[in-house]
This record gives sequence, structure tokens and C-alpha cells, in this order.
Amino acid sequence: MKNPFLINRTSILTYIAAWILISGIHAVVLWLAAGQELRMAVSDSLIFNVLFAGIALGLWYSIRYYDINRAGFMDRLWNHLLISVFVLGVWLALGFITLNNLWAGQSRYQEFLTGSLPWRGIAGFFYYSLVIMIYYLYINGEDRKARISKESTLRLQVKEAEIDRLKAQINPHFLFNSLNSVSSLITAKPEQAREMIVRLSGFLRYSLENRHNNLTSLAAEIENTRYYLEIEKVRFGQRLQFDFVVPEEFLKMTIPHMILQPLAENAIKHGVYESTEPVKIELKASCVKENLVVEIVNDFDPEAPPRKGKGIGLINTRNRLLLAYNCDHCLEVERTKNRFTVKMTIPQIPNYETPAQSTDH
Repeated sequence: MKNPFLINRTSILTYIAAWILISGIHAVVLWLAAGQELRMAVSDSLIFNVLFAGIALGLWYSIRYYDINRAGFMDRLWNHLLISVFVLGVWLALGFITLNNLWAGQSRYQEFLTGSLPWRGIAGFFYYSLVIMIYYLYINGEDRKARISKESTLRLQVKEAEIDRLKAQINPHFLFNSLNSVSSLITAKPEQAREMIVRLSGFLRYSLENRHNNLTSLAAEIENTRYYLEIEKVRFGQRLQFDFVVPEEFLKMTIPHMILQPLAENAIKHGVYESTEPVKIELKASCVKENLVVEIVNDFDPEAPPRKGKGIGLINTRNRLLLAYNCDHCLEVERTKNRFTVKMTIPQIPNYETPAQSTDH
């Protein structure tokens, strides 16, 4: 931690300007109020104030390397009283000797110099107290900034850990279903099983390659969601239809990584599973007030009994959006007679560059 008066050019110039102002006021008081000659008043002011300006810079080290957190109030008080007595003694002695020799033949000024030592000591103690107070305020301010920075880092780490936890709940859930499907197809339909494995490997490659990225491009998420739906289409055949309506200009917009797959899974679970008729899943994208809006719409049979479940897909998605954007209205659900719509509003982060996606599938 640097001396606050020497941090940068601005602080140095401010420090110099402050002492020039103090010296000017001091000289005017000695000249007009104390009746000293102008040259003596100026030299007196310059010598005493320049000396203390240098001493004040050195006082920083007596505070910076003194453990104020362990010392009690009385210990700190006695410590500063002793330091102030020593500092003021050195300051007054150096100033007195210098000016006494400089104006050796001026008996009137020498008499004034000797008689003024008590009030100079009081002024010096005021200087000392002011400088020490500034140093303590600076140290407390820097410590507060450091604590805020550490707390922010900790909150970010907790937030990232929570997002990772939510991702970990999503991926094994899908993997479990997919492996069950592959197992059921290996004997009866080996070609379809092979096709599912190839697409599943693409899905997992995307998940692993980008597991440390909280944001990705809409294009990458759509490609990954297409893998998922193609895997499920092997299982459901013509019962599952899907369509993506996404204008090209929205493909580079950002979206949380692995956010669409659980919504597509939810649409299949509550739409395709419950219906004997073809069910269409639509993914639409638009832009509202510079925010990306993604909708996943699916048909469902209103007369079918609802499937049991905790709704983990929607719950995790809502929690991830809340953690990522501090937004409790970024996910909306609408249920009509035979249509179920999940609408996500994704704020766009300025100057964010989405990670490059692998094209080797």
C-alpha cells in the first residue's frame, strides 16, 4: 500500500499545492499580524512547513507497518503521543537552528523565534493529528475496498458453484434417459441405436467443451438442442415434430449454456409422452428492447393425466436465470387449452464474446 500523498501525479501535486497554500497563509500572518519583515516571514514559513511536509511523508511508515488491529485504543494513543513528542521536538529543533543561523544578526526576529516555540508546538501537533487522521481514513478506505472485493469474489464463486450444481442436476438426468433408450434399441433396432449414440456423443462433446462457460451463443445452443431432439425423435418417431424459427441476426446473441435442453426435455415429457398424436415443439426467437426472447411451445393432450414429477427442468432454469441476471421474471410460463409456452427473456451483456464452438462432430 503506497503513501496516499504519493499514489499518482494528481495526489503529489495536490499535496504540494496544499503545503504552498499553508505556507502562504503562514507567511502573511507573520508579516501582517506578527510584524515581521516580509523576507523573514517567508523564510520562516518555508523552512518550518517544508520540514513538516517531509516529516509527514515519513509518518506514513509509522502507521503502515504498525499493527493497529491488534493494538488497543490506549496503546495506539500512547504510541502516537510518544511519536508526536519526538517528531515535534525534531521539527522545532531543526527549524529553530536553521532560522537562528540564517538570521543571526536579527535580534528582534530571534527573540520572536524563541518566544513563538510554544504556539509552533501547538500548530505542529495540529499538523500531526491531521496527517495521522488522513492516513487512518485512507487505510480504512483501502481495507474496506479489499473486503468488498473479497466478498464480491466469494459471492461470484458461490454463484458459479450454484450454477454448476444446477447444471449437474440437468445433464445426468438427460444422460440416464438417453442410455435407457439406447439400451432398448440395441437389440431391436441397432441402426437407430447407433444413430442415437453418434448424436449423444455430439451433445456430450458440447456439454464438456463448454462446461466452464456460463454464456454461449444462441446458435450453439440451438445446434445442441437439435442434437437432443433428434435423439428423442429416434425414440418417438413421427410423434415428435420440431421446428426452429430463429432469424439469422439473433444467432450471435448470448444465452446461458445448456439452458434450452431442459426446456425441450420438459416439452417432450409433458407433451409427447402424454399424446398418441403427433406433437410439435417450436422454438422461436425475437428481440424486445435489446433483450433476446426465446419461446419453446409444445402441444399437449389436455385430457391426459398429468405426469408425476417435481418440475426440476423449469425450477432449475428459473434459478439459473435468477443467478445469472438477478431477474425473477426472466422465465414466464403460459398454459392454454392445448398449448404450453415457456418464454425466456435473456438480457444481453455488452462486449461479451461467445466462445468459439467446435465443428468437429
